Amino acid sequence: MYQRVIDALGTRDAPRVRGIHIIGEHLDSNPNAKFGAVELEDGTVGLTYTKLGDALSILQDDTLYRSYLGQPVTHLARLYLASTQWQRVLGAGALNAISQMLLRQRGFDYSRAEDTLDLLRLSDADRVGMVGFFPPLLDSLKARQIPVTVIELKAELAREEEHLRVTTDPTALRGCNKVLITGTTVINHTLAPLLPLVTEANEVALVGPSVGLLPEVLFELGVTSVGGRVILDGPAFLERWKNGKKWKDSALRYSLHRNHYPG
Repeated sequence: MYQRVIDALGTRDAPRVRGIHIIGEHLDSNPNAKFGAVELEDGTVGLTYTKLGDALSILQDDTLYRSYLGQPVTHLARLYLASTQWQRVLGAGALNAISQMLLRQRGFDYSRAEDTLDLLRLSDADRVGMVGFFPPLLDSLKARQIPVTVIELKAELAREEEHLRVTTDPTALRGCNKVLITGTTVINHTLAPLLPLVTEANEVALVGPSVGLLPEVLFELGVTSVGGRVILDGPAFLERWKNGKKWKDSALRYSLHRNHYPG
């Protein structure tokens, strides 16, 4: 994924990093603390997810990454290949920023998505796999009595009940024909190992605010649709994000299906 995004820059000069934004206070009470942002010199903002292991606490020390300010964003993006979670968090944000800049330069017209489940083109005969816990979506699926298999990291949360199985065994995804995967799997490098388990699924959706990579990179891996956020107004977004407010019209929620992506 790293190399495909970098290659998409071609021979042009890589934009420079204007800001690396990490919530530094009220970490438990600010709902936006779980997201960070990489801002480019042209105002493009790429989102990332910070609550991977101890990444957020480590990122409180800005001396670890302050030297990347003013440098080509490709330097920061290389951290995506690193072994530590805090570095991957920043590297993923840089790759998302590059991707969003390229999409804007292409004049890409984002489509709106009001319901994440629309990405899966659900019917009552489906069996849904879920990597990452999406409580509102789970409630909606249970209301429709659609069987759901949730892949969970914590063994103590494993259980089985009517129309729901929670398991730590990712191979359980093989029985699902529709699969919903959290975008954090891109950051922690678990997406690639998961995709061979869902080759029989006819819809595989990757969703979350941190999903910002070039869509063709994800489609080539086997993802059929993506649902993410694009930042439309950087200054307004950063003000709302820092103060724990909803992003409103500073960001746009979008979805793309590979069958309808101009590419």
